[in-house]
Amino acid sequence: MFKILRANNHNDYLEWRSIWKCWKGKEIFAHPDYLSLYNRWSEVMCAIYSKGEQIVMFPFCLREIIQNFSSTNYFDIITPYGYGDIYFIGNGEFNDLLQEFQYDFYQWAFDSNVVCEFIRFDILSKSRGEYNGEVVFNNDNVVCDLTKGKSVIWKEFKPKVRRNVRKAFSNNLRVEVDYNGDRLETFIGLYYRTMNRLNAETRYYFSKEYFRSLNDRLKGNYAYFFVMKGDVEIAVELVFISDEKIYYYLGGSNEEYFGIRPNDLLNYEIIKWGVDNNRKYYILGGGFRYNDNLFKYKKDFAPESIYSYKVGVKIYNQEVYNTLTKNMNTSKLSNKQNSFFPLYRKGNKDGLI
Repeated sequence: MFKILRANNHNDYLEWRSIWKCWKGKEIFAHPDYLSLYNRWSEVMCAIYSKGEQIVMFPFCLREIIQNFSSTNYFDIITPYGYGDIYFIGNGEFNDLLQEFQYDFYQWAFDSNVVCEFIRFDILSKSRGEYNGEVVFNNDNVVCDLTKGKSVIWKEFKPKVRRNVRKAFSNNLRVEVDYNGDRLETFIGLYYRTMNRLNAETRYYFSKEYFRSLNDRLKGNYAYFFVMKGDVEIAVELVFISDEKIYYYLGGSNEEYFGIRPNDLLNYEIIKWGVDNNRKYYILGGGFRYNDNLFKYKKDFAPESIYSYKVGVKIYNQEVYNTLTKNMNTSKLSNKQNSFFPLYRKGNKDGLI
């Protein structure tokens, strides 16, 4: 049975959350309250296809397209910042069920005037290989296999990581964990400080309201790891927690303390926490650009564990997509800019990144 659940409908929301809570996976990026952090810019939905004990679930944000050539309202689909997916819930083979889901979803999308979709696939996606759109390489991501255990992971670190962790300990640094967001203001200060230092784009300055909503709605699925020098917080990572994975999400640090290596200690302690709490993977992610310094830093923690991060793109209405992009002077865009999808949103400031 195929259905569309809308997070702003109370009964739909409860059904979506009930499905999520019964799932042996509980990916935070599929939680209705995570997607609802973006409901200022979109309508939050989840497509469900169920048969027996098996469920295919696709959470997404539906955005209206601002245009002036038609009285028809057109939309596009995106999964928000992080990782999304078409998820499988239950046991057994899902190939047939996925094909049935994709057929029904295509019909719903076309009938609902959806022009196109953009999916950020889970780094360990089970559905990506059967996606009925185009799968595109986006970047390399670092994934630490926590099932190896602490001693093996420690040995696999690059030597400089081990040296830096020892240096952090010799400077009496320690890590404290905040599971409730009690130190949110401190986190925001360190995060914004880092964004300023990196000259980050405006869209990466998540608002205080965003973080407060995250703290209120998603307790149990996040933790703030703070590096302490005495009573002073000098670095922090906001980590997302699912049943099998932990994710580096956002972080910040005080550059005045870089010399005593708080960030190496931070990731080391997060890895230890993940092992102790029976998680299988720590997803460190990638860099801002392919093989940049941030990626190389993360790679030092799992040098042999690099995964391809891929996205899915699909056009439901080629004629309308062409109309939306025809007035753009693509000759002035770089190859990277031309690859932006959907191209007609290039340069938009809409809060969904």
